[in-house]
Amino acid sequence: MTVPISTAPVWTLSSHAKEIERLLQDQSDQPSPSSALLCVDRKEAAALLGLTSLDTRDAVEQAARTLCTRVCKAVVIIGGKNEAYADTLQASGWLSLPAGQFAVDTSAFAASATEALAKGFVAIDAIVLACMAAASPESGAGFSQHSSNLPYFSLPQPTTVSGFAALSDTNLGLYAVVDSAAWVERVVTAGVRTVQLRIKEAEQPEQREFVRQQVRQAIAAATKAGAQLFINDHWQLAIEEGAYGVHLGQEDLHIADLAAIRQAGLRLGISTHAYWEVCRAWALQPSYIACGPIHPTQAKAMPWIPQGNDNLAYWCALLPTPVVGIAGMDVPRTEQAARAGAAGVAVISAITAAVSPEAAIAQLQEAIRRGRSSPPVTAPLFPKPTLSPTP
Repeated sequence: MTVPISTAPVWTLSSHAKEIERLLQDQSDQPSPSSALLCVDRKEAAALLGLTSLDTRDAVEQAARTLCTRVCKAVVIIGGKNEAYADTLQASGWLSLPAGQFAVDTSAFAASATEALAKGFVAIDAIVLACMAAASPESGAGFSQHSSNLPYFSLPQPTTVSGFAALSDTNLGLYAVVDSAAWVERVVTAGVRTVQLRIKEAEQPEQREFVRQQVRQAIAAATKAGAQLFINDHWQLAIEEGAYGVHLGQEDLHIADLAAIRQAGLRLGISTHAYWEVCRAWALQPSYIACGPIHPTQAKAMPWIPQGNDNLAYWCALLPTPVVGIAGMDVPRTEQAARAGAAGVAVISAITAAVSPEAAIAQLQEAIRRGRSSPPVTAPLFPKPTLSPTP
């Protein structure tokens, strides 16, 4: 007789032992059950897999992969002094607390993860939020919204790099994102003091030399104007040409030489779209963190649900580092972002597609001044999810 499998969103060994053991013993190629997350500690994971212990990180990671394949769509193994390992459809890696220690209680951890899943968060975000709750069990409400409880989330390739040069001016203001040195010169001449040069799809040698010239000319224009210039993606050229800073997306963090960027003294900005990505950026202690997409945008196809101004206010309140709001910004939205507490508002088409970019810049800068002189937006106690759960 086939034993029905529970569809509870979070499994623990105490609540679903028989189902877990049955799945581990089953050698068929049946799909994983519909539960979203398996939560166990190191001793429990070792016992399930017939091992004496999981005393190394490699052993924990292998155990998580096995359990993820055989039992659940996502697995978190908690234990150790202040760390947990997560293996999920969205991302995998180690979570550790910068200040303090997880209260290792799988039942409480699972309860917090269940609450986060019920709010619509995907598994890895639910794990992050459960880590925050475990870091501060006295909070009572389940999730302690304080940066000291925000876990570091490791990159797939472990790194000890952390702490990048501070911004010369944390008031980033209007942050223009443009695709050529000519545009850099135009916007800084119009009064923009934070700008990003973003040139995509330049892999061939002749294209690389073109990008180098663009980077060199953009640096000269920004330096002359006293502006903070960030080079998107092309971190090697930024180092070689002596740029002020680099901006990297999440996918670029896997391949960039972060140690070389820090050693060269470049500032680092990182794009984020969800709780777990913020934690990955937070672990590196960059010069600023960009949060988006705040509004729908045509600039880049992304799977993320627009965060909205409330989420932006949430991140500005939570993170003790400059936050940049990006995507879909026009004059009214720029004013709202400034009210939300954004140190910078990144703008693309509202400048480059404007009939008069100089007039648009003046209007956007005035919107920031209005927003900062208006009553601030009250940050919500909890953000909304930014990625739909995978079926």
